[in-house]
Amino acid sequence: MRLQRKTSQDQLTIRRSGLFVSKKITADIEAAAPIAQRLVREHFGRRPLASVELVVTKTNRLSGMVAQSVAVAAGIKYEVWRDKALSLTERPGDIYAVTVIGPKNSVRIFLNAERLRRRKGQEVGPTLVYAMVEVDQLCRRGGPDAQIALARHEMGTHVLSKPAVRKLHKQFHAAEAEAEKATQQIMGRVVRNHRREEAEAQRQVPAAAAGRS
Repeated sequence: MRLQRKTSQDQLTIRRSGLFVSKKITADIEAAAPIAQRLVREHFGRRPLASVELVVTKTNRLSGMVAQSVAVAAGIKYEVWRDKALSLTERPGDIYAVTVIGPKNSVRIFLNAERLRRRKGQEVGPTLVYAMVEVDQLCRRGGPDAQIALARHEMGTHVLSKPAVRKLHKQFHAAEAEAEKATQQIMGRVVRNHRREEAEAQRQVPAAAAGRS
């Protein structure tokens, strides 16, 4: 089953892939994704250059779809990648989202609807913010290079030396740390703004009541 919708902001496409993918989680993602995209753009002060496709899917489809997206971007043939998974999805049941390079300089975010549903949708907002930070990272100069290099290594089309692999993993860990820090900063700002708005609304209630008396 596929449901595809586009938003005008930053070439954002959202689709559902697979039978019985949660419609509620998909609706929550459709509502939250443009907001997350805007918050991340404002945080970094720039607009990502690539189109972004969000794919809402299930755990058992996640690894294959991620491998296909990166493999096509890396120029790896179907007969090579079809039976292989990447270390990016080593434990798919624990994954909320994976952000990867796609064909023609696109970026794809694969969201695990089952994992998000188990948390009753509470992680949708933070997950999308984190994923959009990863989009920003992939849109930087040389952003996809590490992901493509590791995919080629793991699929055996261009095997790297151990020091080169360690260097790639170091880059990934640094990117994860940056994404985590940025997500905390952005979500913290959202919470503070929400509290200020609530406090302001509470202050206005007595003033409105006084004006009617």
